[in-house]
Amino acid sequence: MTNKEAAEIIDSMVEAIRTNPNQFQIEVNVSGQSINVSGGIGLNISAIGGEPGSTTIGQSIAMDGMQIEIAQKAGINAMNQQIKALIESLHAVSKELKSQTPNKQGISKIYQSLKNTWVPQLITSILGSVLAKSIGI
Repeated sequence: MTNKEAAEIIDSMVEAIRTNPNQFQIEVNVSGQSINVSGGIGLNISAIGGEPGSTTIGQSIAMDGMQIEIAQKAGINAMNQQIKALIESLHAVSKELKSQTPNKQGISKIYQSLKNTWVPQLITSILGSVLAKSIGI
């Protein structure tokens, strides 16, 4: 594999990450509830169900006299920063492979920094294989 071919594969990985960063999104659904009320009556919970004869039971929750504040999740920002750093690292490897004399030590350092981290093993495996075939790392 030539360095140019290796760079093209890495560029396609960068483009896939850049155009679909949600592929790294982790969604957690929690069943259950925890209710804390202090300072008077501020919470009214009523059981609700489906049509007559239905066995479906749910809850309708109404809150009066309380203020609810939803904070932006810091995890989303942190993940976006990690994805940006991954893109920059892959771009740096691709750019180095396109140069006349690629810096194998620099490329290896970037590759090693991605291994055994949050980066999906699929990405590091492909990157390692491409680098082994192109520049012998």
